[in-house]
Amino acid sequence: MFSHLIENLRHGLRVFAAKPGFTLVAVLTLALGIGANTLVFMLIDGVYLRALPYRNAGALVDVYQASAQLGGGVDNVSIPDYADIHAQMPALADSALYTDASFNLVAGGMPERLSGLRATPSLFTTLGVGAALGRVFGADEAAPGHDRVVVLGDALWRNRFDADPRILERSLRLDGEDYRVIGVMPPGFMFPRVEAGLFVPFTFTAAQLSDDQRGVNYSSIVARLAPGATIEQVDAQAAAVLKRNTELLGVAGGDRATYARWVESAGLRFGARPLREQLSGRNAGELGMLQVAVALVLLIALANVANLLLTRFSARRDEFATRNALGARRGDLLRQLLGEAALLTLPGAIAGVAVAGLGARIVTTSGLLPAWATFVVDSRTLAFTVAIAVVASVAFGLAPALVALRAAPLTGLRDSRLAGGSHAARRLRAALVIVQIALAVALLAGAGLLLRSFANATRQSPGFASANVLTAHLALPGAKYPDDAARAHALRGMLEAVRALPGVEAAGATSRLPFSGTNAGIIFLIEGRANGDELPHAAWRSVDENFFAALRIPLLRGRMFAPADWDAAARNIVVDSSFAARYFPDGDALGQRITFGSDFSNGDAFTIIGIVGAVKHFDLTAPAQKPTFYFNLGARPEESVFLTLRTSTAPATLVEPLRAAIRAVDAEQPLFNIATLDQRIESSLTGRRVPLQLLALFAACALLLAAIGIYGVLAFSVEQRTSEIGLRMAIGADGSRVRRGILADGARLVGVGVGVGLVGALATGFLLRSRLFDVAPVDLPSLAGVAFVLVITALAACWLPAQRAARLDPIVALRHE
Repeated sequence: MFSHLIENLRHGLRVFAAKPGFTLVAVLTLALGIGANTLVFMLIDGVYLRALPYRNAGALVDVYQASAQLGGGVDNVSIPDYADIHAQMPALADSALYTDASFNLVAGGMPERLSGLRATPSLFTTLGVGAALGRVFGADEAAPGHDRVVVLGDALWRNRFDADPRILERSLRLDGEDYRVIGVMPPGFMFPRVEAGLFVPFTFTAAQLSDDQRGVNYSSIVARLAPGATIEQVDAQAAAVLKRNTELLGVAGGDRATYARWVESAGLRFGARPLREQLSGRNAGELGMLQVAVALVLLIALANVANLLLTRFSARRDEFATRNALGARRGDLLRQLLGEAALLTLPGAIAGVAVAGLGARIVTTSGLLPAWATFVVDSRTLAFTVAIAVVASVAFGLAPALVALRAAPLTGLRDSRLAGGSHAARRLRAALVIVQIALAVALLAGAGLLLRSFANATRQSPGFASANVLTAHLALPGAKYPDDAARAHALRGMLEAVRALPGVEAAGATSRLPFSGTNAGIIFLIEGRANGDELPHAAWRSVDENFFAALRIPLLRGRMFAPADWDAAARNIVVDSSFAARYFPDGDALGQRITFGSDFSNGDAFTIIGIVGAVKHFDLTAPAQKPTFYFNLGARPEESVFLTLRTSTAPATLVEPLRAAIRAVDAEQPLFNIATLDQRIESSLTGRRVPLQLLALFAACALLLAAIGIYGVLAFSVEQRTSEIGLRMAIGADGSRVRRGILADGARLVGVGVGVGLVGALATGFLLRSRLFDVAPVDLPSLAGVAFVLVITALAACWLPAQRAARLDPIVALRHE
């Protein structure tokens, strides 16, 4: 048995060595199909299958807030909401509250900004992870005045502090205050992103825990399900907690009753989802689409190789028919053909792994998937590749094997003399080409729809001029700037220093920069207007008087902020056109007074002094923008501020002068998150651009494989029909007639394939409709373009064998065997 196997493999190697061109094409085809599928498996494995660095990670959930008024999207929660959820929900064994934090560190050199997390001590017990060096902080260190301790992430400890084992008890100067290092987390630990390099206690004051803070949402909850509990139980218990709190707030009067009415009118609710879903990010869902695409590419590749093998089998029919007639068992022929298929698959799979590894490097740097996910060629990847290679070799090896087994010895000897082999083999080759063309049309149609959608997205105006605008983030920590007056004074000095830089046309500042991923919202009341139970909600930003000029946001009515508004006593606001159109459709927004509640403005009303154009804040494809307020930054200074510089030179040339200007005002102030506005907008399109690029690449592979398939069928047909063509030319047929005949054969295959493919293209459009922007699922220009590209490519593939047939010498052709 084993000796027969070795002999079959040796025979297969001789067969493939005799036709190196055929072997190379087959191996490269398999490499494309297997490599694409291995790449997407690596991505899915890294995001969804690989174990997270927490104990029993499947029991971890993200608890969030959502409301119909805010579009139903996931939102953060408030501190008092967390306190209720932590104490009153038996479906949760443990839970923790955390919020992003960043810290200015000055240690023996230039100031730098470190990303971190403020978290309750229960974060570590909820995740089931402890410190690798030292310890994590406990409940006693989460009390105000006792919270100046820090736990370092492993990467920060190694890269910034050279993995110094004496780091424990060392004092770090963070945001102008001394923090004591008490621990280092283990290698591989991350939460919720790899960028979070240090962890400090999240302390709550009595005021923060009061009901007045409900609706002040800037934190997130991670929780562990109790044994046997489900997400549905968490949702039900969270709804009961919210209902109970709303009833209590409703009878409390004042702002609390106002908030209770808003909870009901806005459709506020709490929900839970698996933690992995929250960590994977919104772009990971594109992997499902890519998996379907690469599966189609693999099918095309298998059909292509099967066709190549059928072609080779037709050329070897004498051999198999003779062996069959001499008594060779069909099982022996089957083993030989499947063994030859395996020989082709092995180098194809090896090359496919290399293709997948290269592709993973490209995708890793694209920003499509979360940075914590690792994409490596390991035993899991190799096991998948082996499995798909085995399935592939059987799939494309069965086609010639079934043809061989179905042929009787005498029939096989007779068919071996026919042009192109048996009728069954010719029909099967034609069917495989039609399948390739149809699948290629479906893939190209999907890529075409996404391409038009992406082009439409990039043409959308964000509502401001983004070219030549440099942006940078800075933080004014409360320890160093303890009140609004101190922050306002520091900001004014920094802005004046920046405006004095050569090449700066305008310099402004804002607490929430478009396309930076930051946002804030608030409920409000319009003075003199009865709102009933429905309280309106709007986004808000604090900006200085030059922000609108820096971004060239147009003034529509009224006036912008002036230097005189840089005062806490000035109660003026600017609103955007979305706000004015929604709440003042009669055009009387100017001069109206808005109240935001005692928690925000001590009950004083703000007067609308101007209306500016609406801007898109997150997504170029978003519909009407959310109504937005603009407060003056001097009257409402924030700890986190973005600088915006419109430049007359290349923005990159101003990065270092900008740093120097800021350090001249505050030597310990680092700048971070530096980018142009164009770069931020481009980054926001990653979720559309990268999947499109991958799908376009896979579609191009499908087109290439389909072209190779039709070329192979026609080229083999010409070779097998050489004698026939020579006879026709000898009795008077000219080259042009022969050429037209070969092209007609190809055109019939292309026509049927495109027709079937267009039906698949329609189905593809409806499957992709949720990912399309300003493009209908059935888009005639896209379908026409796809059909044109494929027909031209296919006819080009037909032309070469047709031209070869037209140039045959009749005498040589008649001697051909």
